[in-house]
Amino acid sequence: MASLSKLMSIAAEPRAWAPLRHGVAATMDHKHALDRFAFRSVVDVGANKGQFAAFAMAMWPDAKLHCFEPLPGPRAKLTAVTAGRAKIFDCALGVEDGAADMHIASRDDSSSLLPLGEKQKSLFNMTESGALRVAVRRLDACVPAAALTQPSLLKIDVQGFELQVLNGATDTLPAIDVIYAELSLVELYKGQALANEVIALLEACGFMLAGVFNQSLGEGGEAVQADFLFTRRA
Repeated sequence: MASLSKLMSIAAEPRAWAPLRHGVAATMDHKHALDRFAFRSVVDVGANKGQFAAFAMAMWPDAKLHCFEPLPGPRAKLTAVTAGRAKIFDCALGVEDGAADMHIASRDDSSSLLPLGEKQKSLFNMTESGALRVAVRRLDACVPAAALTQPSLLKIDVQGFELQVLNGATDTLPAIDVIYAELSLVELYKGQALANEVIALLEACGFMLAGVFNQSLGEGGEAVQADFLFTRRA
């Protein structure tokens, strides 16, 4: 039913059709969280094959996109989907510039700079197949505040590495108006920060929690993860 609903949402938005030629479906399930905004800059961290980028291009066709994807296979799809409309960075983001091992999951959009935990493997029926050394940079070094036109969105989907991404964005964050991040309520990746830690950091940086969307539940009905929307405090 969820897949049918997603396809119906894409069918209703002609600007989301083109990515389907590359086997990529725009994540129109984020529309109810973000359609109130008119962004001119979008920073897509954890862009994978371009699912969110396709959504962003459909919603805000004049926005400038900055997309980050360290894995070569998904990045090739991302490049095809964005068709020159995005600046694409072939690195992961973290606290400092360097390199790290990306833990490859059987579903590539669940790969992470953190090892997959047992709960992630069991709840989502996946395995860790190996590791790939990737470049890691600070967001500050890649997208300085001056490169962003407001209103601006920072989307983060990095499988437990959210706190490190934000700690590497101290100079860029003042130019961000809205943050939309997938956060975990239980440990899915080894050593990850949980939602309450990320919320505390962003509150200290001048953001407030404005909504929680697309919640995933575990086998016993426990809340596992969700998309958290933050807006800058007035």
